[in-house]
Amino acid sequence: MSHEFISFMRNRVSHANLTSPAPSEKEWMSILAAASRAADHGNLKPWRFCVFEGEGRAQLGQIYWQHAVSEVSTISPEKEEAFIKKAYRAPTVLLVYAHVQEHPKVPAIEQIMAASAATQQVLLGLNALGYGAIWRSGPACFTQKTKDLLSLDNNDQIIGLIYVGTPATDKANTPHDVELDKLVTWVRD
Repeated sequence: MSHEFISFMRNRVSHANLTSPAPSEKEWMSILAAASRAADHGNLKPWRFCVFEGEGRAQLGQIYWQHAVSEVSTISPEKEEAFIKKAYRAPTVLLVYAHVQEHPKVPAIEQIMAASAATQQVLLGLNALGYGAIWRSGPACFTQKTKDLLSLDNNDQIIGLIYVGTPATDKANTPHDVELDKLVTWVRD
Protein backbone atom coordinates (compact mmCIF):
# COMPACT_ATOMS: atom_id res chain seq x y z
CA MET A 1 0.00 0.00 0.00
CA SER A 2 2.70 2.53 0.92
CA HIS A 3 4.54 2.03 -2.37
CA GLU A 4 1.26 2.52 -4.24
CA PHE A 5 0.74 5.84 -2.50
CA ILE A 6 4.28 6.98 -3.30
CA SER A 7 3.66 6.01 -6.94
CA PHE A 8 0.36 7.93 -6.87
CA MET A 9 2.19 11.04 -5.61
CA ARG A 10 4.93 10.69 -8.23
CA ASN A 11 2.40 10.42 -11.04
CA ARG A 12 0.39 13.54 -10.19
CA VAL A 13 0.61 16.10 -12.98
CA SER A 14 -0.96 19.45 -13.73
CA HIS A 15 -3.73 19.66 -16.31
CA ALA A 16 -4.25 22.99 -18.07
CA ASN A 17 -7.02 21.85 -20.43
CA LEU A 18 -10.06 21.21 -18.23
CA THR A 19 -13.75 20.65 -18.83
CA SER A 20 -16.85 19.57 -16.90
CA PRO A 21 -17.57 17.90 -14.63
CA ALA A 22 -15.86 19.42 -11.63
CA PRO A 23 -16.21 18.15 -8.08
CA SER A 24 -19.63 18.28 -6.47
CA GLU A 25 -20.07 20.21 -3.23
CA LYS A 26 -19.88 16.93 -1.29
CA GLU A 27 -16.63 15.99 -3.04
CA TRP A 28 -15.21 19.47 -2.39
CA MET A 29 -16.02 19.19 1.31
CA SER A 30 -14.26 15.80 1.46
CA ILE A 31 -11.19 17.15 -0.37
CA LEU A 32 -11.00 20.32 1.75
CA ALA A 33 -11.41 18.33 4.98
CA ALA A 34 -8.47 16.15 3.94
CA ALA A 35 -6.46 19.23 2.92
CA SER A 36 -7.07 20.64 6.38
CA ARG A 37 -4.89 17.87 7.80
CA ALA A 38 -1.79 19.61 6.40
CA ALA A 39 1.15 20.29 8.69
CA ASP A 40 0.18 23.22 10.89
CA HIS A 41 2.46 24.52 13.65
CA GLY A 42 0.28 25.92 16.43
CA ASN A 43 -2.88 24.34 15.01
CA LEU A 44 -3.88 27.75 13.61
CA LYS A 45 -5.60 26.40 10.47
CA PRO A 46 -4.48 29.44 8.46
CA TRP A 47 -5.79 28.17 5.11
CA ARG A 48 -8.97 29.57 3.64
CA PHE A 49 -10.79 28.37 0.54
CA CYS A 50 -13.16 30.16 -1.83
CA VAL A 51 -14.80 28.13 -4.63
CA PHE A 52 -15.74 30.00 -7.82
CA GLU A 53 -18.06 28.05 -10.10
CA GLY A 54 -20.70 28.76 -12.70
CA GLU A 55 -21.23 32.47 -13.19
CA GLY A 56 -19.41 33.09 -9.91
CA ARG A 57 -16.26 32.94 -12.04
CA ALA A 58 -17.26 36.31 -13.53
CA GLN A 59 -16.23 37.95 -10.24
CA LEU A 60 -12.79 36.40 -10.62
CA GLY A 61 -12.65 37.51 -14.25
CA GLN A 62 -13.39 41.07 -13.18
CA ILE A 63 -10.49 40.88 -10.75
CA TYR A 64 -8.16 39.92 -13.61
CA TRP A 65 -9.50 42.84 -15.63
CA GLN A 66 -9.33 45.37 -12.79
CA HIS A 67 -5.76 44.32 -12.05
CA ALA A 68 -4.79 44.79 -15.71
CA VAL A 69 -6.39 48.25 -15.80
CA SER A 70 -4.59 49.28 -12.61
CA GLU A 71 -1.24 48.15 -14.03
CA VAL A 72 -1.55 49.43 -17.61
CA SER A 73 -3.49 52.67 -17.88
CA THR A 74 -3.43 52.55 -21.68
CA ILE A 75 -5.04 49.12 -21.96
CA SER A 76 -7.87 49.01 -24.46
CA PRO A 77 -11.37 48.43 -23.01
CA GLU A 78 -11.85 45.96 -25.87
CA LYS A 79 -9.55 43.55 -24.01
CA GLU A 80 -11.87 43.26 -21.01
CA GLU A 81 -13.63 40.17 -22.34
CA ALA A 82 -10.31 38.35 -22.87
CA PHE A 83 -9.31 38.97 -19.25
CA ILE A 84 -12.69 37.83 -17.94
CA LYS A 85 -12.48 34.64 -20.02
CA LYS A 86 -9.36 33.63 -18.08
CA ALA A 87 -11.60 32.74 -15.16
CA TYR A 88 -13.53 30.34 -17.41
CA ARG A 89 -10.55 28.15 -18.35
CA ALA A 90 -11.98 25.49 -16.02
CA PRO A 91 -15.45 24.76 -14.62
CA THR A 92 -14.29 25.60 -11.08
CA VAL A 93 -11.55 27.79 -9.65
CA LEU A 94 -10.45 27.40 -6.04
CA LEU A 95 -8.86 30.43 -4.42
CA VAL A 96 -6.57 29.45 -1.55
CA TYR A 97 -5.23 32.05 0.84
CA ALA A 98 -3.54 32.15 4.21
CA HIS A 99 -5.27 34.08 6.95
CA VAL A 100 -2.12 35.10 8.78
CA GLN A 101 -2.54 35.69 12.50
CA GLU A 102 -0.25 37.34 15.03
CA HIS A 103 1.26 34.54 17.06
CA PRO A 104 4.25 34.54 19.43
CA LYS A 105 5.58 31.17 18.22
CA VAL A 106 4.29 30.84 14.66
CA PRO A 107 5.64 33.47 12.26
CA ALA A 108 3.73 34.52 9.16
CA ILE A 109 5.96 32.52 6.83
CA GLU A 110 5.07 29.28 8.66
CA GLN A 111 1.38 30.05 8.30
CA ILE A 112 1.85 30.71 4.57
CA MET A 113 3.77 27.45 4.24
CA ALA A 114 0.97 25.59 6.04
CA ALA A 115 -1.58 27.02 3.59
CA SER A 116 0.72 25.97 0.73
CA ALA A 117 0.87 22.45 2.17
CA ALA A 118 -2.93 22.40 2.32
CA THR A 119 -2.99 23.48 -1.33
CA GLN A 120 -0.80 20.53 -2.29
CA GLN A 121 -3.15 18.27 -0.33
CA VAL A 122 -6.03 19.68 -2.42
CA LEU A 123 -4.18 18.74 -5.61
CA LEU A 124 -3.64 15.19 -4.37
CA GLY A 125 -7.27 14.89 -3.27
CA LEU A 126 -8.53 16.08 -6.63
CA ASN A 127 -6.27 13.62 -8.39
CA ALA A 128 -7.47 10.79 -6.14
CA LEU A 129 -11.05 11.48 -7.22
CA GLY A 130 -10.10 11.54 -10.92
CA TYR A 131 -10.15 15.31 -11.45
CA GLY A 132 -7.49 17.40 -13.10
CA ALA A 133 -6.11 20.64 -11.77
CA ILE A 134 -3.44 23.26 -12.25
CA TRP A 135 -2.11 25.66 -9.63
CA ARG A 136 -1.81 29.16 -11.05
CA SER A 137 -0.72 32.46 -9.62
CA GLY A 138 0.66 35.59 -11.21
CA PRO A 139 0.94 39.29 -10.47
CA ALA A 140 -2.77 39.72 -9.75
CA CYS A 141 -2.49 37.31 -6.83
CA PHE A 142 -0.06 39.48 -4.94
CA THR A 143 -1.52 42.98 -4.98
CA GLN A 144 -3.48 44.98 -2.46
CA LYS A 145 -5.97 45.79 -5.24
CA THR A 146 -6.81 42.09 -5.60
CA LYS A 147 -7.19 41.69 -1.84
CA ASP A 148 -9.54 44.67 -1.81
CA LEU A 149 -11.60 43.28 -4.71
CA LEU A 150 -11.91 39.95 -2.89
CA SER A 151 -12.65 41.65 0.45
CA LEU A 152 -9.62 39.96 2.02
CA ASP A 153 -7.94 41.31 5.13
CA ASN A 154 -4.58 43.05 4.91
CA ASN A 155 -3.01 40.11 6.74
CA ASP A 156 -4.34 37.58 4.20
CA GLN A 157 -1.90 36.21 1.61
CA ILE A 158 -3.13 34.57 -1.59
CA ILE A 159 -1.45 31.22 -2.15
CA GLY A 160 -2.88 30.57 -5.60
CA LEU A 161 -5.78 29.78 -7.85
CA ILE A 162 -6.43 26.11 -8.51
CA TYR A 163 -8.23 25.57 -11.81
CA VAL A 164 -10.24 22.35 -11.52
CA GLY A 165 -12.23 20.07 -13.77
CA THR A 166 -11.93 16.89 -15.77
CA PRO A 167 -8.91 16.59 -18.07
CA ALA A 168 -10.23 17.44 -21.54
CA THR A 169 -8.06 14.96 -23.42
CA ASP A 170 -7.42 11.26 -23.10
CA LYS A 171 -3.76 11.95 -23.74
CA ALA A 172 -1.95 11.17 -20.52
CA ASN A 173 0.48 13.74 -19.25
CA THR A 174 3.85 12.33 -18.38
CA PRO A 175 5.34 13.23 -15.03
CA HIS A 176 8.74 14.88 -15.34
CA ASP A 177 11.69 12.88 -14.17
CA VAL A 178 13.49 14.52 -11.30
CA GLU A 179 17.26 14.42 -10.98
CA LEU A 180 17.34 14.01 -7.23
CA ASP A 181 21.13 14.02 -7.09
CA LYS A 182 20.94 17.76 -7.92
CA LEU A 183 18.26 18.43 -5.29
CA VAL A 184 19.30 16.35 -2.30
CA THR A 185 22.29 16.77 -0.03
CA TRP A 186 23.12 14.04 2.46
CA VAL A 187 24.75 15.03 5.74
CA ARG A 188 25.97 12.03 7.67
CA ASP A 189 28.47 11.36 10.39
